Amino acid sequence: MKRNKSWLNKRLSEGNLFDQTRHKLTLQYSGVLMIFLGLFVVIVYALLYVFIWSDQRSHLTELTNSELQVLQKWVDGDTNPKRQPPRSVEDAFSISADQSFYYLISDIGNVQLGDETQPELREQMMALIAKGQFKGARTQQTTLQTFDQPSVDVQGRPQNGEDARFLVTNRELKKNGQLIGTLYVGKEVTFQHQLFRLLLILMVGMALLFFVLALWFSHRMARRAIIPIAKAYERQREFVADASHELRTPLSVVLTSIEALQLDADESNPFTNNVLKSMKDEVNAITRLTSELLQLARSDADEFVLERSVFQVKAAAESVVTKLLPAAQAKGMVLQLHVPDQLNVEWDRGKLTQLLVILIDNAIKYTLDGGDVHIILVDKVEKGARFLTLDVRDNGMGIAPEALPRVFDRFYRQDKARTRQVGGHGLGLAIAKNLVDAAQGTIQVESQQGVGSTFRVRIPV
Repeated sequence: MKRNKSWLNKRLSEGNLFDQTRHKLTLQYSGVLMIFLGLFVVIVYALLYVFIWSDQRSHLTELTNSELQVLQKWVDGDTNPKRQPPRSVEDAFSISADQSFYYLISDIGNVQLGDETQPELREQMMALIAKGQFKGARTQQTTLQTFDQPSVDVQGRPQNGEDARFLVTNRELKKNGQLIGTLYVGKEVTFQHQLFRLLLILMVGMALLFFVLALWFSHRMARRAIIPIAKAYERQREFVADASHELRTPLSVVLTSIEALQLDADESNPFTNNVLKSMKDEVNAITRLTSELLQLARSDADEFVLERSVFQVKAAAESVVTKLLPAAQAKGMVLQLHVPDQLNVEWDRGKLTQLLVILIDNAIKYTLDGGDVHIILVDKVEKGARFLTLDVRDNGMGIAPEALPRVFDRFYRQDKARTRQVGGHGLGLAIAKNLVDAAQGTIQVESQQGVGSTFRVRIPV
């Protein structure tokens, strides 16, 4: 029980299927939380923005309309409305807390009436009006320079100002449809502008904080969700390992019995010989399946141990080719081995032999009669590290593009009908990938239907 618990903790902390699943669950949980949080931030910010700026525009509009009414009353009752407004009209205007400046500009561009909180504002506004910045817009924001002290010192040298935001609105003053002038009214909204910038920074900061918390919470949720799955997987793994191990002994007894019966069988009775041969083939197939399942169960349990020793790669490869040569010759195929004579590596000879058997046997099965299989082994040095590369290239039927991402999956077979003909259970390439991954190497496949396939392995040695 203690061993199972340590295995489970190890599985939940290392990079494997459970770790990948946990990462996906974490991203999904945190993604959902962040979508709702992002929507909340956007909605709240948008509502505050609309509410506050609508309120500012509303106050400025009311003030401008009231001043326009005073001017309109004077224009409607004056015989010469294009002249300078009388003193009584000027006295009705004043700079308030909700107003930074007002200017009445005649149709020819003269200032008929105006005042401001800072004299420097007038020149800047006149320049913007001359450029037509406010033309056609009832209300808009603009940036003007403000000064805590006069814009020039006693010696006439200019002083540096600060950028300030202003909300400016304008209204046309008309009499009998003829334009008399345009009233411009503005108020400083620097505080509101900076408030929204700080609010945006605060909300983004809070969103990032909540994102970290969401990741942490999602990680815990995903870890808890994966525990029962990992426990079930461990029970399944133990069952497969135990069942595979227990099946090997009776299968060996059955196989030995069949071989004994073959020795005593009457050669003149072809029916009995064929039955015994079929039984032997099926037992051998079941034995291979149990061995493959046991291999996968051991790799799942992280029982991969490299028995390192220095050996000659050519000798190891030649022994595999010799073993598989009868199967290739039965299909009229040629196995061509390309490996340097003096290539010695320090790795696990048994694991390399197993890898070669899987890849070459797979190439023989899925190559048409009379084809060729090339086995190429070389060593390379990259950035001070040495690698053994293995290519197994055939000119067989190839692999469909949609099947390429799944060729290393367990029990996956592209053409199940043909697989039944050539044998196999879809575990060989999965075992090969486990061997390579456990050795911190890489295995890739390149294939084109009707042309052939190349399996390329790269192992650090």
